Amino acid sequence: MIDNIIMKVFGHTDYTLDKLDKGITNHNYLLVINQDKYIVRIPYDDSTHVFERKHEAQILKEVTDLDVTTIFYDESSGIKITEYIEDLYEYEECPFEDKVERSAKLIKELHKKPVPAFSFEPIQTLYKYKEKVHHPIYDIEPYEVIIDQIQHVNHKQVLCHNDLVSGNLLFGKDRDYLIDYEYAASNDALFDVMSFISENQINDEHLRERFYQVYFDEITDEIRHDLFLWEAFHNILWCYWAMMLAQRREDPIYKQIAEDKFNALKRMKIV
Repeated sequence: MIDNIIMKVFGHTDYTLDKLDKGITNHNYLLVINQDKYIVRIPYDDSTHVFERKHEAQILKEVTDLDVTTIFYDESSGIKITEYIEDLYEYEECPFEDKVERSAKLIKELHKKPVPAFSFEPIQTLYKYKEKVHHPIYDIEPYEVIIDQIQHVNHKQVLCHNDLVSGNLLFGKDRDYLIDYEYAASNDALFDVMSFISENQINDEHLRERFYQVYFDEITDEIRHDLFLWEAFHNILWCYWAMMLAQRREDPIYKQIAEDKFNALKRMKIV
C-alpha cells in the first residue's frame, strides 16, 4: 500500500524507508526520496482508537500554523506523510530553558482555534478502555471517586489536543510545533493543561507555576482544585489505556506506562 501512496504523491517509488524509534500508537518512518526527507506515519491496525480519521483531517486544516506541513493524508487508513524538519527536539530532550513557557504558548494558541462540533468525551473514553481490560494489572477502582467529581467540572470548551506527550511538542531554534492531532476535539481546556503536566511528569511546583503564568490570564483556587481533579483523572484514564494495550501487544512499554500512572495516582493520596 505504501508503494502505491508514494507513487501517487511523488510520481515514482525510488525511495528508502527507515523505521524510527518514535511513537507508541503508530509506526513512524523516515522517507528519503529525491534527496528530500519526510516522515511517514502508519497507524497500528487494531480497534483501540476512540477517534475518527475524518475529524483529524478537519483539524489539520485549522492548525497549519502550529503543525508541520502535511504532504499527504489518507482518511481511511490514517497514513500521513509530513515534512521532515532538521534539528528539532521533543519536549523531554529539549535543552531550551524556556521550554515550559514555549509549551504553554503553543497550547494556548491551539485553544484559540475554532471549536469543532465533535467532542472528546473523557469519561466515556475511560469506560471504553476499562471494559477492554480483562485482567487488570492494578486495582484502580477505589480511585474512581474522582470520576463523579469530574462530572461537575465545567470550564471553557476549546479545541483540545488531548494527547500532549513529549513527542507531540517539538522545539527548534526559530519555531516550535504541536503535532499529531488524532485525538484532537472539543474538550475542557483544563484537560489539555493537565495532559501536558501529567504526561511530561512535571512534578516540580515551580515549573508548573511557570506554565500557569503563561497560559492563564488569572488562576483561581477553583482552577487549581479542578486541575488536581483532572490530574487524578488522567492517571486513571491512561492507566486503563496502558493496561488495555499491554494485553494486546507484547511491547513492555505499556506495562511501564501503567505502572507510572498507578504510582502517580498513589502519590496523590486520594484514598
